[in-house]
Amino acid sequence: MAKPKPRKSESGSRRESVSERASEWVRLYVKHFELHFLDMSRSLPSDASDLDCGIAAIRAMFETFLDSGIDGEMIAETVGRVLLEQRPRSIEWNSSLNQRRFELIDKEIQESLGPAERIELAGLTGIMREHLESEANVPMEGAKALHRKLLELAAEDEPS
Repeated sequence: MAKPKPRKSESGSRRESVSERASEWVRLYVKHFELHFLDMSRSLPSDASDLDCGIAAIRAMFETFLDSGIDGEMIAETVGRVLLEQRPRSIEWNSSLNQRRFELIDKEIQESLGPAERIELAGLTGIMREHLESEANVPMEGAKALHRKLLELAAEDEPS
């Protein structure tokens, strides 16, 4: 079995305790995951490869997330986003990502979108939504100019 990558140390940024709600959610997730994984592994052959076991684990993970109330589209979007975030540079929404998203949407409409592309599209959609909802997307210069104009108008309307 391949060894998992060691986690990067997050000393200083890691919280000392986990909230009760988060702790309970994780305990339930692990319990459900274990049950789903046992169900999935029953269909594995005795000489199953690491890849076969990994696929069974991913299926169990998917079923467990569905049990927790997270829908399939959100799971795909989150997985796509996590995969995109694993790239060495940070992801900032730009015109090339937008163009790639349009290409993938065209393929989806033409029903020629592959599974990996579907995950990529979901990840790009998640990054785009976050960008659209972020403060970085607010036209601050225009808002500041409007604010100055309103202050000027208010000052003109004040009695002398």
